[in-house]
Amino acid sequence: MHNGSDSKNDTRKRILDLAEELLLTRGFNGFSYQHISSALGVRNAAIHYHFPKKSDLGVALIQRYRRRFQRFIGQQGEWDAASRLEAYFGLSDQYYLQHKQICPSGILSTEFQTLPDDMRQEAAAFIDEMRQWAVAIVRLGREAGSMDYAGTPEAVGMMLFSALQGGLQLARIDEGALPLLKSQVRTTLGLAAANG
Repeated sequence: MHNGSDSKNDTRKRILDLAEELLLTRGFNGFSYQHISSALGVRNAAIHYHFPKKSDLGVALIQRYRRRFQRFIGQQGEWDAASRLEAYFGLSDQYYLQHKQICPSGILSTEFQTLPDDMRQEAAAFIDEMRQWAVAIVRLGREAGSMDYAGTPEAVGMMLFSALQGGLQLARIDEGALPLLKSQVRTTLGLAAANG
């Protein structure tokens, strides 16, 4: 089934792409449809056509993140825990290198109390998926004998997830924050000797 013309689909994608950039640099509450329409050279009505309310745009962005994330972890089916951890670090590096952005889960959790209800529900599911992924990495590492740490996988996964979110915020003012944090995480998980 055809969902409209290519130009309509292209406009929708361009709106989502720009909204994503604005979300990661300004936060959801830091931009308006006017920011998008001015940058894209379209009228606000064009944005409202695709996303009647700003929360509709926000939900679409989070759903997009969730689809990407599922594809990302799906590619790691046969990977060992250390490789999955390095991929996790790679996500943080990617956001940092792209104009010192904060990751989507970091922005959404920071603004969580001010988000519309429909966005909160979607954001909570996305954040939980990311947290559970961190837990799964350290659980796999312990079960395979490649990671040795004190505490439960749930607590250590939460620490890993929280540390990387906070590390991205600190990296905006201290370029050494992420490398130092990653090194300490490897040490905490008993991977330091293997990764030298």
